[in-house]
Amino acid sequence: MKKAIQHTSHAALGVVLAALAGSALAGAEFGANLELDNTARNGGAVAEGDKGLSQTGRIEVGVSAKAGDDMFVAAKTTLLTQKGGGVVTDDMWVQMGNKGGNVKLGRFEAADLFPLNADTLVNHAGTVYGTNSLRGRMGSDAFHGTGTINLTDTASLEVGYIDGTKNAVNTTNAKGLRAVLALGAGPWSGRVGFESGEYAPVGTADANKIKGWGFTTTYDAGSFKLTGNYSLGQQNAAANNRQTALGLSASVGALGLGFVNAVNDKAGGEVTVQTAYVAYAMSLFGVKGATWTPALSRSTAKDSTTGVTNDENALRVRVRYDF
Repeated sequence: MKKAIQHTSHAALGVVLAALAGSALAGAEFGANLELDNTARNGGAVAEGDKGLSQTGRIEVGVSAKAGDDMFVAAKTTLLTQKGGGVVTDDMWVQMGNKGGNVKLGRFEAADLFPLNADTLVNHAGTVYGTNSLRGRMGSDAFHGTGTINLTDTASLEVGYIDGTKNAVNTTNAKGLRAVLALGAGPWSGRVGFESGEYAPVGTADANKIKGWGFTTTYDAGSFKLTGNYSLGQQNAAANNRQTALGLSASVGALGLGFVNAVNDKAGGEVTVQTAYVAYAMSLFGVKGATWTPALSRSTAKDSTTGVTNDENALRVRVRYDF
């Protein structure tokens, strides 16, 4: 059965590639790239089966198109051919609207409220809440829609609803409302937003609540980019435990680095998660579109009630080629 599924998936990818070559999509934009991640992980926060050296990868094939002037319709689909076999959908959405606003439906990610620059490898030893629990890309049949109003040339309001609880089998499926206000002024940009919802209950358990707010701001001067994030809320916790997270990241040319500090309340104390990372992207033999990026990540999670500190150390070398 597994081989049949893989053959079907590869056949589907072939159909997409054949369509891209046809005149029906002559006005569409096509893109493809390959990423191969060679990763080593160790530490007390890493499961025994995940320790050591591993290699994962995928080929991303995407096509997008937009038609219309005053009123427009746009669409995008992105397929990932995985190193382990099979093809999965990363993005699949349709967008319709005008200069004043738009509606977007399908599988996608809404505005990011906790972005990190140069995040080739950022492995946390514990939970970090980033006001992104209801951001999107949830399940195969989850409903997701957003409506965006362009308030000015540099300000917009995005309001979305997602429901992935229809066939929930675990607490990764959720439903709820999310809103993000985006602003911009020269090299500065920022977003502030909130989310409110719940995870699907498992068996007779009560649904776990999601609620929180956060903001992010970025200064982008081209070769130098600095981003700061803050989030406050709770995620996947039946108890009303507060979670906070601060993030600061920067990229200077090909160098990227960042630091995240998160505090998760628990009965009688708290768990503090701290993560630092660095990455440096370099050309591979001077070939156009080919890069390799070594990256390091170090994270600790300290439980104040037990005095135990778990950690994760990770090293990755990513090889990427844009076709």
